[in-house]
Amino acid sequence: MRKNQLLSIGEISKSTGVSIKSLRYYERIKVLKPAFIDPDSGYRYYSFAQIYLVEVIRSCIELDIPLKKLTEFFDANDAFDLRKFLFHGKKIVEQKLQRFQKILKLTNEIEEKIALAEKYKVGEIYPCEIPEKYFYVRPCGESFKAMEKYQASELFLDLLHDEDDYYSSPDYGFLYEYADGKPMCYIFLELLNPKLKAAAANVKVTPGGTYFCMQSKISQIESAHQIFRDYLKGKDSFIAIETEIYASKYEISKPLNELRVLALPL
Repeated sequence: MRKNQLLSIGEISKSTGVSIKSLRYYERIKVLKPAFIDPDSGYRYYSFAQIYLVEVIRSCIELDIPLKKLTEFFDANDAFDLRKFLFHGKKIVEQKLQRFQKILKLTNEIEEKIALAEKYKVGEIYPCEIPEKYFYVRPCGESFKAMEKYQASELFLDLLHDEDDYYSSPDYGFLYEYADGKPMCYIFLELLNPKLKAAAANVKVTPGGTYFCMQSKISQIESAHQIFRDYLKGKDSFIAIETEIYASKYEISKPLNELRVLALPL
């Protein structure tokens, strides 16, 4: 190859936007060898086709592929196996796209929950249609004092092992059920993963319907019967759910809770 058909390291840097320092580093780790090194001056020269190799390297950086892994795509004659690399890179792109789609879905869900919460004022009682939900529960006994010993976060350690579970925004908190004159308290984690709904033990299904709700910065579940007495209309069978909800301005020390109450059929 004639020298006058080659690009200097400065020219290839200008063409690709990659610094000379980076090009020298690529040479040092043997992923971008110059097409020609002038024996007198030591100047590096590259073929025009090597511009695409620089783009391949940039793609590796964007895809978090270790640059040293590129050496696996060169054969004994320093020929780059572009087809093999594209196949490898395509798999990584597809995996990242799936992850980004999950992140986008989660982001949209949280934005929707923030918008819903901001429709109401703290302390205001409002109706809300809530679908049937599957809760993984841990009994805490018959009194609210017993619930103080438990942390809802413990349930995350029990169940959230699948990567997909971390791209969801389940409800978690406390559940109080009063039926047939018997109270029972639970901590709960909502199950969104169908596999967990089917396989997990200690699952409680709460009915869908019109719940009466109230936002508060302190726990109010112990007072649910008094707060919602006008809406319960004298019924003593009900469930109360208290879960942390999203707010546009999140206070770590004072998270916003939503207390939900549903009267149960006699």
